[in-house]
Amino acid sequence: MINKVSSKQNRVKRRRRVRGKISGTAQRPRLAVFRSANHIYAQLIDDVAGKTLVAASSLDKEFDGYGGNQEGAKKVGLAVAQKAKAKGIEEVVFDRGGFVYHGRVQQLAEGAREGGLKF
Repeated sequence: MINKVSSKQNRVKRRRRVRGKISGTAQRPRLAVFRSANHIYAQLIDDVAGKTLVAASSLDKEFDGYGGNQEGAKKVGLAVAQKAKAKGIEEVVFDRGGFVYHGRVQQLAEGAREGGLKF
């Protein structure tokens, strides 16, 4: 019998491996990304205090469009950068959450960079 490992389990393994190497602080928080089939989410997290500093997603009221495509991901990246700038955050550590740095994850990162975040 062939045992098939699910793609979700593989992503969780990659996520643990990435999270073992990076950590966010109050001065340089972690920009964590999660993407589902229809939406995309981004948070700035201070791992030392265990607090979410800033969050943006395609489910926000001020978001217009569809979060399941690259255009929506770029808008979410710009939104999280704008909220971070309002709180005085300029540098972050990028956490792709086990997802491949391609497509929507890459567009979110580029949107955040365009918004003024450095990573």
